[in-house]
Amino acid sequence: MPCQKFIPVFMIDTGSHSQLLQDLEGAYAQLIRLQHANNDSISHGSEDQEISMELTTTSSQKIPHLPLSSGSHHSMEEETVSKKPPEVPLRRLAYLNKPELPILIMGAIAAITNGAVLPTFGILISNMIKTFYEPPHKMKSNSKFWAIMFILLGVVACISLPARTYFFSVAGCRLIKRMRSLCFEKVINMEIGWFDKPENSSGAIGARLSADAASVRGLVGDALAQLVQDLSSVVSGLTIAFATCWQLAFIILALIPLVVADGFVQLKSTKGFSADAKMMYEEASQVASDAIGSIRTVASFCAEEKVMRAYRDKCAGPERMGIKQGLIAGGGFGVSCFLLFCVYAASFYAGAWLVEAGTTTFPKVFRVFYALTTAAMAVSNSGKFAPDTSKAKSSVASVFAILDRESEIDPSDESGMILQHVKGEIELRHVSFRYPARPNVEIFRDLCLTINSGKTVALVGESGSGKSTIISLLQRFYNPGSGCITMDGYELHKFQLKWLRLQMGLVSQEPVLFNDTIRANIAYGEDGDATEAEILAASELANAHGFISGLHQGYNTMVGERGVQLSGGQKQRVAIARAIVKSPKILLLDEATSALDAESEKVVQDALDRVMVNRTTVVVAHRLSTIKGADLIVVVKNGVVVEKGKHEELINITDGSYTSLVTAIHSTSENFKNL
Repeated sequence: MPCQKFIPVFMIDTGSHSQLLQDLEGAYAQLIRLQHANNDSISHGSEDQEISMELTTTSSQKIPHLPLSSGSHHSMEEETVSKKPPEVPLRRLAYLNKPELPILIMGAIAAITNGAVLPTFGILISNMIKTFYEPPHKMKSNSKFWAIMFILLGVVACISLPARTYFFSVAGCRLIKRMRSLCFEKVINMEIGWFDKPENSSGAIGARLSADAASVRGLVGDALAQLVQDLSSVVSGLTIAFATCWQLAFIILALIPLVVADGFVQLKSTKGFSADAKMMYEEASQVASDAIGSIRTVASFCAEEKVMRAYRDKCAGPERMGIKQGLIAGGGFGVSCFLLFCVYAASFYAGAWLVEAGTTTFPKVFRVFYALTTAAMAVSNSGKFAPDTSKAKSSVASVFAILDRESEIDPSDESGMILQHVKGEIELRHVSFRYPARPNVEIFRDLCLTINSGKTVALVGESGSGKSTIISLLQRFYNPGSGCITMDGYELHKFQLKWLRLQMGLVSQEPVLFNDTIRANIAYGEDGDATEAEILAASELANAHGFISGLHQGYNTMVGERGVQLSGGQKQRVAIARAIVKSPKILLLDEATSALDAESEKVVQDALDRVMVNRTTVVVAHRLSTIKGADLIVVVKNGVVVEKGKHEELINITDGSYTSLVTAIHSTSENFKNL
């Protein structure tokens, strides 16, 4: 983190509101006077008022609600009916992994080679045992030969196993990278409405990009490699066994289900040992997490012992479950060993009987036994990947559900018209709109509004009236259900979407800054390609150059996550500079000063006044200082425009909506009249 200047903080005024107002030169009185300067009288000498047109910000101002095009109702209903994505054939995943086909082939060769190692070990061990029954002179030479064979087999295993792991890992990692890139490209080009659905929350999307893709990597990497290797072991084992002694091979093959059952019992015992305990430990961890996260509250109420009791109670469950599952797992392993030794006993008994009958020989018995038991172990090992494979298939379906969906409003679509010169004449004609997440709530019904080029229009109204929705409609975050919106006489959907949004600059109530330098955040408005001169000019116009230059690292100062290193007024001015660095023809201000204190508001408002010159400006605001100078004030209520005109005209309408909004908080300003 960059070095920060130490700024001493002093307490300069204390007292009640009435006491502090007595000192006309005091800091508190000066702050009130600053508000007084920003707010003119409303009617009949009612001065010094900070008008709050709405008590709370609408949900649409805080959450980017979603586009609803005229043809989106059907697709929305289909997606709502079935949230579970359809199963995807694995051949689609294989096709996505097609560029890594040469790597997969090399990995398969390595896996096949490694899979044949254990069955081959059966041949070597049987011949080595036979060597010990030969005359000394022959035993010495043969033992050297078979010892060398063992070493060579070890070399093959030493090379093939790492090669198998490497090649399949490379193929899997490249597939993950490709899938994540494709998914992220799809996600960022989805219409805003797609993100409003609970299943498409930031956490859910993050899980798809990370966990789901990682599960697919396990399917293509570890599981596929093990499957190829085990298949090789089975084929090699059966081939060796039947070529050596088919009678004994059939007898041992009949006993193979017991070996498979042995592997299944071990798998279930191990899984059962940890599954329920994991859930219980998660509950205990939640208690600890809550206590640590709220440690001040715990300390304040002296609740340390209470928290410890709750934690111990949660840990007692896993202890009892662990003991119980330990007994079950131990019994399972015991049964598993019993089954395995039963197979050994039956195999050697049958082998001895065939040797006595002259059907086979002692070395061949060992060869068949090792070949088939290693093949059986390979089959049981493959079963361990069954749960992961099932999970991976679900992940594949989840990922392809994103890849297969087409965005209803796609910013990557380069089709559409552009204008050489934009006037900024905007008109909303008979617009009706409902949010996809709230299809039963009508936001607009037959809304009509004209915004003339180069003029400033202020939108006011009660909470939830749809003021911010108008701004989102202008940016084509979503399409109206009916009616149309035009710019310079052309419907918005006929323009190239990216070009259209570049003609608009947005400054919202809570500006989002990226964890980067101030320079990078300002340049973000011009796709990061703004020149130094453009950045400085935008900062000057936004009234931000002064405070930026005063910072220790100037424009190279890191703003922190979501701009935490800057004050509200500073963040807002950086956001204004970011909005105007691309010289937008249309300026959209969504509660740009509502969250600021009086001093910051004045500085930011001065910046906005300079930026709004010769630009078509749409302002959503609740402070009189912001809206009274607008060329047109539009009052929105119940989905329609109920009043419009200048401040002086609207405030004199008896029982008018605008007057009611102003009067609703008139009493809050009475204490400032005589300041």
